Amino acid sequence: MTDKSDKTPQDLFIRVLQVKPEWASILVTNGFTTLEEIAYVPIEELNSIDGLDERQIQNWRALARRYLLVQIPEDRDDGDPLPTAVVRPPKPNSGGSGAGI
Repeated sequence: MTDKSDKTPQDLFIRVLQVKPEWASILVTNGFTTLEEIAYVPIEELNSIDGLDERQIQNWRALARRYLLVQIPEDRDDGDPLPTAVVRPPKPNSGGSGAGI
């Protein structure tokens, strides 16, 4: 689910999270390589990086989640329709004739 122009995780972080290249490199050095990780890992993992503050982390998480939510529908193939629920009619009650009274 990445833009084709994002050649590295750093490029993706710079574009989507709007971070400076230094911070993008620090994130990758600390094992973060996808937006899913930024968005959904326990916050303690991001808090363990020296120099990050809570507000900055929450902002990055919000940006990553927003991007992921928007990209899911856009990344689907044109020939692959969104899944739809199958609605089945209710089963008739057993023991009845089915005729109206």
